[in-house]
Amino acid sequence: MKRASISFLLIILTIGIAVLANEKPTAQFNFTNGKTPYTVLFDASGSFDPDGSIVAYQWTFGDGYTGAGKKVSHTYLGSGSFDVTLVVFDDAHASGTATQTIVLTEEGTLEEVSKVQTASRASVPVGLKVGQAAPDFTLKDSSGKEVSLSDFLGKVVILEFWRSTCPYCRDSMPHLQELLNKYKDEGLVVVLVALDWNMAAAQSYLYMNGYTGFINLWDDPSQGDHRVAYIYNVGSIPHALLIDRHGVIRYTGFPGHLLDSDIAPWISQK
Repeated sequence: MKRASISFLLIILTIGIAVLANEKPTAQFNFTNGKTPYTVLFDASGSFDPDGSIVAYQWTFGDGYTGAGKKVSHTYLGSGSFDVTLVVFDDAHASGTATQTIVLTEEGTLEEVSKVQTASRASVPVGLKVGQAAPDFTLKDSSGKEVSLSDFLGKVVILEFWRSTCPYCRDSMPHLQELLNKYKDEGLVVVLVALDWNMAAAQSYLYMNGYTGFINLWDDPSQGDHRVAYIYNVGSIPHALLIDRHGVIRYTGFPGHLLDSDIAPWISQK
């Protein structure tokens, strides 16, 4: 009986610790015009739970009405400014909240300015796994200007570690250029972190091969353990990460395996 009691207490204690350690989910949503006047489509697909799953989405639309679901449609009675709130609940009963203001014109459409939201870094643990916030860093570009990863909050970022003498890195460049050309007008940026012994070699390769629009940074090999490559635990190259508008890692791996289906959900996220 004593052993059974001790085992039962250990189970209760383990469950209690797990509940206390639960990370809160992050609520995020975007919105677009519906097919009819005063109708707005809300999409919470960008919401996430770093250590579990979201089980419920609750909305208040700012006009006295409420709704539920990851994707919802709501029709307002007229023009005006409305504070829309999304509350998400995870499988451990924790919640996260996001509020945005929308403005509907007399014609029943969203004002464009209302779609521009100030991006903030997601309140999730920093790490290198999908669902964690990418570690921030600062490196110099080809002109000597300091650039930080956090400068691109509000953008979707493909971050690639590469070297100009690496044949697999060279093979990945056309794919990155294709993705950039396709999504740059929707907020995609490609940040290259060169691991060459000098920045000129990397810059020359990109220029001579017509790769344009990339943000080129140099991770000076002489910096040893202080290099960004060490912070990101880059064991082989090329190595790419897809980072959403709020600084959260959504893909990590070989750049050639990064598909439109991996990017599209985060491009639509506002």
